[in-house]
Amino acid sequence: MNQVTREGKSKITGVVLAGGQSRRFGRDKGLYLYRDKPLFMHALEVVRPLCDEILISTNKTDPYQKFHYPIITDTYPGCGPLAGIHSGLSEASHETVLFIACDTPNVPIELYRFLLGNMASYEAIMPMHKNGIETLCAVYDRRSLGKITKSLEAGKYKILDAHQSMNVRYIAVEDEGFYSADIFHNINFRSDLEK
Repeated sequence: MNQVTREGKSKITGVVLAGGQSRRFGRDKGLYLYRDKPLFMHALEVVRPLCDEILISTNKTDPYQKFHYPIITDTYPGCGPLAGIHSGLSEASHETVLFIACDTPNVPIELYRFLLGNMASYEAIMPMHKNGIETLCAVYDRRSLGKITKSLEAGKYKILDAHQSMNVRYIAVEDEGFYSADIFHNINFRSDLEK
């Protein structure tokens, strides 16, 4: 993780998870304009300064082609976000892989710096606060790919279920300077964009 590219960026892959069904939202959330740009682009811009490779994970590839980022699709379609994590780990060029959901536009880059700084030898790390564990704002090591594959093949599609066989750290963030009550605000309905 300490290796850097010629451009000075860490050898880290960032994966924007934009492949959800968006049933409650009514259309593709990732492409919905929010503050003059698509929601997925807000997420991408959070992790881009930390990564020398960016992948977009989506079930609808055509609308994302025009943005000129590599697009990946699920090897296990219809199996939820865990399938997106699996595909991201499978396609990543680097051992350290950051994941961010397209519908959390308030997540700060400092969160990922904090997670990377506390990754140590864990297979994955993600933030925890009083409202729960944020499983889609996470850093994974590619070593976890085999265990995630086994979970999917066993029909265990929940992320926390897959973690039962992994060395995962859930790290409290409420006392960190970057934390605020709305950083994990999730966009599920169009009315959520007004909050």
